[in-house]
Amino acid sequence: MTAGTKNFTPRMVLATIAALLFGAQWLFGEPPLWLFAAPMNLLAGVLWLAVIYEGYRRRTTSKAVQYLLSAEATYMALAIVAIVAVVLGLQSEPASTSWPVVGALLFAQTVLSLVILRGWRNERGVRWRFLIIHFGLWLALMSALLGASDKQVLRVQVGSEPTREALNEQGEKHFLDYELRLENFVMEHSESGAPERFCATVAVDDKVVDIEVNSPYTVNFGEDIYLVSYTAEGCVLQIVRDPWQVVTTIGIAILLLGAFVLFMKGFQNRER
Repeated sequence: MTAGTKNFTPRMVLATIAALLFGAQWLFGEPPLWLFAAPMNLLAGVLWLAVIYEGYRRRTTSKAVQYLLSAEATYMALAIVAIVAVVLGLQSEPASTSWPVVGALLFAQTVLSLVILRGWRNERGVRWRFLIIHFGLWLALMSALLGASDKQVLRVQVGSEPTREALNEQGEKHFLDYELRLENFVMEHSESGAPERFCATVAVDDKVVDIEVNSPYTVNFGEDIYLVSYTAEGCVLQIVRDPWQVVTTIGIAILLLGAFVLFMKGFQNRER
């Protein structure tokens, strides 16, 4: 086998896996994340980290781990994270998880975990700035990966009469801790006549709030209400409950702290 063939092999494997993930999405639809709801997601996470650690210990003989520790894999992981963030951020409704998204996050998180194991310390001791920045990103990605199975998405038809009844994605009934009632709905049009703004005025118990497309109302930390559509009977709201949102927020805060420390260190070096 030539050197060129060896270098091409990991790319072929990744391309094959990507094709299989897109094929699974087309054939089967959304992955059965409910199988990995807590505590199964935590157990799967621990097992996955154990596999990564064992792979890192065998990095001198494992071609797969050597590739995952390469600069090419790192750049690819960064590009994947950026693309997934942009694509999901442009969606008007909270994004549902798909096979390609799960695969992309798993690849990026695996690369990041191996990079942390390799670089968290050197001969001078712990590299704190490196560790803070990378651990913050690792925590945010981990919450997105493991927390997807614990996220609950409900839809509720809201009209002039108060309601607490919502349906999950399987059509099962759930009762909310608060009442929803539609007070008003506004649809604004551009000069060409095309709709450009949708706004529902909704009473959440005794509090009246405006909910627009791309501008949800936060009931409490980890529970948001999105405007989905409007019908003759009222509007359709989507309620997203994410118990892992606090973990995501902590990860982002740590990442920003690390970036700030890195900036201040560079500023101090220029002052000398």
